[in-house]
Amino acid sequence: MVVGTAPGRCRPADRVPGYGAFYVANKVDEDGKTIDMNGFEDGFGIHMGFGYIVWLMGIVFLVIGLAAGIGRWRLGRHGVLALLLTLQVLLAWFGSAVPAIGFFHPLNALLILGMLVWIVNDTWRGKQTSAATPAPSTAV
Repeated sequence: MVVGTAPGRCRPADRVPGYGAFYVANKVDEDGKTIDMNGFEDGFGIHMGFGYIVWLMGIVFLVIGLAAGIGRWRLGRHGVLALLLTLQVLLAWFGSAVPAIGFFHPLNALLILGMLVWIVNDTWRGKQTSAATPAPSTAV
């Protein structure tokens, strides 16, 4: 309790650290209605749709890589990326019911980003070194 306030009464600013993000998410709009998870649900429709599209594209590109035979090491990293994308969707599904699981959804997104940077950087450097290497001469 804060000194100088009546018992059972607490200023809203004193409650913010205790409630954290949950207090901030449970605000009242100008009509007096509480903005809760149902109010935020519509805003995540685009996020969800984009996530499913990214997952589907990752699986399609993995299948294309299998068909093209791009190499075992590269395909291994692409396989890990597909697993991370699948895990991302599962974390989103189960994280809505269990917040402790939902905590790992953004952390997995950072792992996906790191894996993508690694794959793109390695592919980019591979093309640069192959372009810089002169072709062997065929003169006899």
